[in-house]
Amino acid sequence: MDKRETKRPKRTGVAAKRILLQCRPPVIADVHAIVEACDNLAVVRTLEPEMAVVELIATPDTFADTLELAKSLARMVGAQILHPRASRSSS
Repeated sequence: MDKRETKRPKRTGVAAKRILLQCRPPVIADVHAIVEACDNLAVVRTLEPEMAVVELIATPDTFADTLELAKSLARMVGAQILHPRASRSSS
């Protein structure tokens, strides 16, 4: 069997969900620390350090809690949620 014919492992079917935040560059470390303090509810990656774009990667079962955490981060450190956009419901 050559390299092109190697078998790839099957996917487990669990799709990660993403939340993108933008904040001031000095608070990126704070965002990482806060998420870690919440029992690592999500994986945190800094996508664009200069633009301070941070990605929170959650599993489907932790996504709702992670989204609530993102909303709290928006209030606490002035982060803006870029994705998912807030739903436009008339309430």
